[in-house]
Amino acid sequence: MSIYAITSLIVFIIVVLGMVFQKIDRTLIAMLGAIFLLGAGVFSDQIGAIKEYVDFNTLLLLLGMMVFVETLRKTGIFTFLGLSMLKLFGNNTYTLFISLIFLVALFSGFIDNVTTILVFIPMTFAITDSLKINYLPFILGEIFASNIGGMATIIGDPPNIMIASAAGYSFTEFALIMYPITIVNLIFVIILLIYFFKKDLSIKIDKEAVKNFDVSHIVENKKEFILSIFLFGAVIVAFALQHELNLESSTVALAAGFFSLFILRPEDLKDTLSKVEWENILFFFALFLIAGALEETGIISIFSNILVDFTGNSLLIFSFSILVISSFFTGFMNNVPLTAAMIPVIEKLTISESSIFTNFDPIWYSLSLGACLGGNLTPIAASANVIALGFLTQFKGKTISFWEFAKYGLIIVLGNILISAIYINFVFF
Repeated sequence: MSIYAITSLIVFIIVVLGMVFQKIDRTLIAMLGAIFLLGAGVFSDQIGAIKEYVDFNTLLLLLGMMVFVETLRKTGIFTFLGLSMLKLFGNNTYTLFISLIFLVALFSGFIDNVTTILVFIPMTFAITDSLKINYLPFILGEIFASNIGGMATIIGDPPNIMIASAAGYSFTEFALIMYPITIVNLIFVIILLIYFFKKDLSIKIDKEAVKNFDVSHIVENKKEFILSIFLFGAVIVAFALQHELNLESSTVALAAGFFSLFILRPEDLKDTLSKVEWENILFFFALFLIAGALEETGIISIFSNILVDFTGNSLLIFSFSILVISSFFTGFMNNVPLTAAMIPVIEKLTISESSIFTNFDPIWYSLSLGACLGGNLTPIAASANVIALGFLTQFKGKTISFWEFAKYGLIIVLGNILISAIYINFVFF
């Protein structure tokens, strides 16, 4: 193993440990790691390495969707839909719980998990306080639903964006495979949480309190609100037809973001761009380079060969191994660096002439399932978890410990892995 390979591996480990222990901001440590690798001579051609290893389709898709979601958020569409669900299903605690969980999962398939949590958690506190019911099962359910719902589409969770870009999946073909297993996994979570919190969810709701919820004040500009509904629908259709239209997913996202901004709030350009999570975009940029260094120096090839040997050249066992490994590593290191490291491993197999695998679909989908499901294992596994639990402390003064969260998360993730493994076997083997 060369000195450059050892250096790349050490930098990757340091960056991962930095994210696990959260002593340094993840974007800062990742950027420092990437800059060090560029400066240390790991890449013979620095600009060439950026062009080769940085997935700009993913970065531009993230940018476009962030602009789009922020623009639509200001019209009140997301809050309006959430409170409308309460008016429809709020007569019973169980139906309210189930409808909110499904709505969070649905939203997470089209807007990022963090934005979904930012919209729903404060709204859920307002609902549970007004109805005088325990907020905890709702908050936990929405955290789990945001991670599971995000795996349904290529734009629902960053790992899916990366995987779809690497594998060349369209929005439609990805969703057709992932939506059924998303729904089954979500139903499993709902059943478990109802079992865990049966006493809290058995409380009768004051129907008069539900009737008093007024959603009309949320929409300040009716014209903007109607336009936002049409834009949201048009973007979904555009993603669904991207291959037929010969459009990259990043092109659709950028068009969605900046066209909606032009139509709805052109005067808010600077404010909207200030709300873009630039630190996340830089974080991805740095991770692509760090993963690229592992590939450039041969670390990826070594790991790929070890994994193939371990699984006995069986596509089924290899796929299940990817599912399990990605789920449990995601629980402690966040799903983005895990996905960034695993994609080159799979790509290396796809281009290898000696590869014993001919169909890589079960491997790609196993990686997506594991990376998204593992986000429910611990409170630090996904950004949405951290933000939701931060709200819990901010609004309620309650802190959920690592192990208190993990006791629910472990059971849920184990069950979801088993369900997903059966599904992968049923669909592809």
